[in-house]
Amino acid sequence: MSLKYRHELKFLCAEYNLRHMEEKVRHICKTDSHAGISGSYVIRSLYFDTYADHCYAANLSGIDDRRKYRLRIYDSNPEFIRLECKYSHHGLKAKELCILTDRQCKTLLQGNSLFPTESDSNELLHYFLLERSSLLLTPRVIVEYTRTPYVYPAGNVRITFDRSVRSSAQTRHFLERNLPFRNILPDGMHILEVKYDEFLPAAIVELLAGGQDLRRTSFSKYSLCRNYSTV
Repeated sequence: MSLKYRHELKFLCAEYNLRHMEEKVRHICKTDSHAGISGSYVIRSLYFDTYADHCYAANLSGIDDRRKYRLRIYDSNPEFIRLECKYSHHGLKAKELCILTDRQCKTLLQGNSLFPTESDSNELLHYFLLERSSLLLTPRVIVEYTRTPYVYPAGNVRITFDRSVRSSAQTRHFLERNLPFRNILPDGMHILEVKYDEFLPAAIVELLAGGQDLRRTSFSKYSLCRNYSTV
């Protein structure tokens, strides 16, 4: 599969500033159609790492060429489950994904094997199963947050406001609706992300330049949640 790499900027942002930024974003961007009537949805991801936590260590060390696997659901809905692999290369990001059934997901959560024929026509699942065996990939942490997404056509820009980033170590219960979570950022702090293709339009550059107290960060939500996850 040919991967499409994109630029990805991340900022820590206080709630008051996030609201100010969002008011400006609404004037130049469209609401992402996937957000529905409310304009937001809840993302829950379960991340895998090696026995020696190579993904976590690589992120903390700033190693440029890395990847990590995760399971993802939206609004706690177990009827739509994705297996994703997130790639980082020379500061750019790419993502590969496939759809899993409820049974397949539960089998992976339990550390059991799928039927050999299930991955024959699914390249990503096939490689995940190989690396789970060879690298001893195991579920490490659940990351959840509420996302409000916007899109800007020029440059294929996607701006997301990710509020209440929280974590749970109860990985076997990934598909359960009600889980105990711990907030991993100080009260009132959230994450603003800007993703784009080859160029960032001037309107978006100006918007970011006018943001007060935006703090650029390179740490992923996974590494932040691994730092503070105890529940």
